Amino acid sequence: MARIITGIEINAYGIQAVEISVQRKLVRILRFMEEVIDGDSLTPDALSLFFSEHQIQRESVVASVPGDMLITRQITVPFRERSKIDKVILYELEPLVPFPIQDLETCYRMIRQEKGKSDLLVYALPRSILDQRSALFEEAGIPLNMIVVSSLAAANALFQTQRIRKDRSCLHLHVSSNYTLLSLYEGGIPGHIQRLSWGLEALFGRLQEKTGTDPQTLSERLRDVNPLETTELLNILGQEPLALASQAGKSIRTYLLRSSAKAPSEAYVTGDRPGIHLLPPLLEKELSIQTEITDPLTALPHDLVRKDHLTGIHSPLGMALMEGGKDALKCAFRKKKFSMISRIMESKKEIRHAAAILGFFILLSFVDYFIGIQAKGHYYNQLKKETRHILQETFPDVKNVVNELEQMKLHIKEVEKQNEIFRNVFGAKPSALDILNEISVRIPADLELAVTDLTLDDKSLRFVGWTDSFNSVNRIEQELKKSEILDQVNVSNAKVDNDKSHVNFQIKIVFKGT
Repeated sequence: MARIITGIEINAYGIQAVEISVQRKLVRILRFMEEVIDGDSLTPDALSLFFSEHQIQRESVVASVPGDMLITRQITVPFRERSKIDKVILYELEPLVPFPIQDLETCYRMIRQEKGKSDLLVYALPRSILDQRSALFEEAGIPLNMIVVSSLAAANALFQTQRIRKDRSCLHLHVSSNYTLLSLYEGGIPGHIQRLSWGLEALFGRLQEKTGTDPQTLSERLRDVNPLETTELLNILGQEPLALASQAGKSIRTYLLRSSAKAPSEAYVTGDRPGIHLLPPLLEKELSIQTEITDPLTALPHDLVRKDHLTGIHSPLGMALMEGGKDALKCAFRKKKFSMISRIMESKKEIRHAAAILGFFILLSFVDYFIGIQAKGHYYNQLKKETRHILQETFPDVKNVVNELEQMKLHIKEVEKQNEIFRNVFGAKPSALDILNEISVRIPADLELAVTDLTLDDKSLRFVGWTDSFNSVNRIEQELKKSEILDQVNVSNAKVDNDKSHVNFQIKIVFKGT
């Protein structure tokens, strides 16, 4: 049985919803619904009514928040394990953001991993914005699977329909009523995101000034405008420079001056209300970048009746695709874990398939268990014979062998006692093996440590290495100073290496009795 996922976009213009079905890896667009209301003042009752009137599925619902408060930062951490990254990411992000870190929620995308380090793209949003969206759906009785950012959801739809690609630099303009979010994608990664002050209200204001049409009537007319009317409107708008183009051009130039990114070769426009289809020709003329509004219905199977302009479909479609496993940006806040049990229970066929696989693995487990017991028994007998042989070779006076291992421990303890007596009498110095063993025991096992050079003579030992922080260097020094056979422990040359991923240091140890 296919899984039904619903993406809900709420904005100043209204509310848009997309339902898709996902069965294994096959995606199909089922419905697109829209209500023109004041989304900024939407109540839980109105949201619940919207779901009821359109009979919208509530099984897997994803909602969005505006992206004007989104913060993105690229950071590097000196390890690869996600468990360690999750523990330090807030501390790494704190000096890079203009808000108290406790007021933000974060998620991140792994950009690349190399030996001993990870490069991350971190997304952050004020917790209050996410709380408001969560409360709206909770009070409406609609469970949310996750929350995403509108502009990034729209960009994900462009990724999944093969518009934004990793082999080229692309510009994405997500236009709302009162602002526009500009994003530059290089290699599939959003390298630059900026809020522009221009919104569609400015476009409507110019058209109202030129045509004398009131905004509400103008908005309705733009839904079904014909090609001839579009040409006339473009001629009117083209008489003056478009402020959006100048703001976008300035943002792009500023970013390119301080980075090694390539200038975008193509641009895509998405938005949440009629009128955005007028922007590509104007932007293309002023920015000299090929600009278009894409139709996702040409790339994905669907059950929709075709329209000239499916305004507002990109964001809810992109967030539904994210929940369906097609997520190019990995920007999901408050994501709930999907229960595998509910997935299995979707169809009897899948249950039988899962049961067969489970039975096969249980059978393999039993076979492995019994084979393991036999192998371990054989290994135990071999080990016992070898232990007996070592015992008799090392201590030939032992005749009656009952428990090889215990008897060997007792004889070794006797030898150690004799050696201790010998040392107390003659004052023997610790051997090199004793020194190295003492150091290895003293250094905390949880530290990340590498020794790159080691010099040892009869009076002292010097080793050079690196670890993950200055705190780790201090811990090593403190633990070694506790030793009874080491006289002096001196740390020198502790400094961060060139790529700032490790701390290099040198330790000289003087032995007691020298």
